[in-house]
Amino acid sequence: MKYSEKNSEKETTHFFKIWRVCLCLMGLACAGSLAGCGALSSFDSPAAKPVSPVEIREGQTDAPKDPAAPREGALSGTDGQAGSAGGTFSGRLFDGSSFAGSVTSVLYAGAGKLLVCADSLSLYDAAVDKIVGEYTFSQPDVSIWGIYPLSGGYALFGEFPESSAGGSSDVPEGEGGDTMYVQGSAATGLTATAGNEEGLRCWIFDEQFVLQDSLDLHRLLKEQGYEETELSAAISWDGTQIAVCGIRRTYLYQVEDNVFQVLLDMDSGRQSGSLRYVQASKVHFMGRGSGPEEILFTGIAIPEGKTDSVPVYGVMKSDGSALECYALSDYVLSGDMIPYQEEVFFPEDFQNATGRLLVTDLSGHRLRVVELEGEDTGEDGVFGSDTGKYVATAAILGDIDQWEGGWRVRIYDAGSGEIVWEQDVGTDKEAYEGLGCSVKILDELRECIVICGRGQERVITSYFF
Repeated sequence: MKYSEKNSEKETTHFFKIWRVCLCLMGLACAGSLAGCGALSSFDSPAAKPVSPVEIREGQTDAPKDPAAPREGALSGTDGQAGSAGGTFSGRLFDGSSFAGSVTSVLYAGAGKLLVCADSLSLYDAAVDKIVGEYTFSQPDVSIWGIYPLSGGYALFGEFPESSAGGSSDVPEGEGGDTMYVQGSAATGLTATAGNEEGLRCWIFDEQFVLQDSLDLHRLLKEQGYEETELSAAISWDGTQIAVCGIRRTYLYQVEDNVFQVLLDMDSGRQSGSLRYVQASKVHFMGRGSGPEEILFTGIAIPEGKTDSVPVYGVMKSDGSALECYALSDYVLSGDMIPYQEEVFFPEDFQNATGRLLVTDLSGHRLRVVELEGEDTGEDGVFGSDTGKYVATAAILGDIDQWEGGWRVRIYDAGSGEIVWEQDVGTDKEAYEGLGCSVKILDELRECIVICGRGQERVITSYFF
């Protein structure tokens, strides 16, 4: 079985489909067909203020280290034999050839672990260089585009390919039929559905990476009267709620009750301050089970008195109340976000990249801007590390019209924007032409994994820095 990562391409497509719907609604607004959406007073918020640099923390200034050398002092040890809660640090770099089949994607799984997608899904503990869990889908070419650590395990989001529309056996062992209820993970029980059409799925695994539950979100929406063609989603820390973004609406799914609630609806012209027709394209739960959940999102809206949509970010309670939405005057959001426990990174739109990275606290109120050191604009990609200590860029080497192959990978301290390490990777134009590059960083190990190419053609190189 092969697993493919379509996260960035899928969500970019999802974002622009929402944008087109919003453009259609502009005509309705101008014609007054949605009259009665009275103007609200402006927020005293970043929406009305230009972004400017604020005080930043002192950054990491270590000199780059020999990539081939074992990293010293890993996890408070020496000579590559540091002790840790998970075992002994192996001192070995990530090696894609250690996994059965071609590695097609690598995703952060929390606590220093990675989800490696190849012939099987492998939960890999990088500190001890060990696969600690493995699962193989019955269907080939499953697209896995996200993994969320939960209080009692993991949630994966992805899709079966269109050719697999006839059904799926990827439900907990011993269960059968079209739709069934099975005992959930430590946090909750979920409705498990056999896949019978192309669309977004959520799979719940326990802490040992044993499949517990499966959800067909497209099908569940349809059964409750909602038609959506493109979806993205996120799950709460305790596994009881799933926020789902469609083209026209944003929903909250209460797992135990099997009920969808509409949080945002473009047809209703929902407003936040001077921003109308707010719709989310990507969501993230901010809580960890202590108190009411809040949802952070990126998306689009139409400023009052304008006809063009603009990228926005915002926050609302999980019942859709207390909506706050912000557009920025001199920073163009990409529509993506990189969330952590205390902060969120909002990369710039690649067509307007200036070498800056917007960082907010989880409320979205306190802003700071990290300016990347040197001439790098970040237009070829900005990547967050597993805990947010570092960010990385992968810039095409030379003029794109005369590209000879390869990227310059730079790692920056996320507090100061100072360069910590850089390395040129991939110099064979024939092997890399037209292919992308992404970067994964394991902060505690100071390990950088560079993934060049797409699908089964990916080339993976790892370094300590």
